[in-house]
Amino acid sequence: MAIPRAGVFLNDYFKYSSTLRRLLNNMRELDERSQAMINQSMEQTKYCLGLFSQSNKKVHPEDDEFIEKMKQEIEANQENALGLCAEKVLLAKQAYDLIDSQMKRLEEDLGHFSEYVKQGQMVHFVNKPS
Repeated sequence: MAIPRAGVFLNDYFKYSSTLRRLLNNMRELDERSQAMINQSMEQTKYCLGLFSQSNKKVHPEDDEFIEKMKQEIEANQENALGLCAEKVLLAKQAYDLIDSQMKRLEEDLGHFSEYVKQGQMVHFVNKPS
C-alpha cells in the first residue's frame, strides 16, 4: 500500500538517487577518457599523414619503424576507447533499468494512493498530528 510504503519509498529514493548519480558520474568519466584517447589517435594519424606528404616519397627505414610504432599506438588507443565506450553502454543500461524500476514502482504507488483517496482513507493520514 502507498501510505505504509511512503517512508520506505523515500529511503529507497535517496539510495537510488545516489546510485544513479554514481552511474552518471562514471559514464561522464568514461566519456572524457575515451574522448581523450580518440583525440590523441586523431592527432597521431594527422602527424603520420603529414610525414608522408613532407617526405617527397623518400622513405627511410627509421621512418618505417616510427610509422609502425605510431600505427600500433593508434590501434591500441582505438581499442581502449572502444572498450571504454562499451563499458559506458553497460552503465547506461544499468541507469535505464534503475530509472525504469523506479518509475514502475511510482506508478504502482500512485495507483494505491488513488485508491486511498477514493475510499476516503486519506482523512486519517492528512489529519495525523506531526
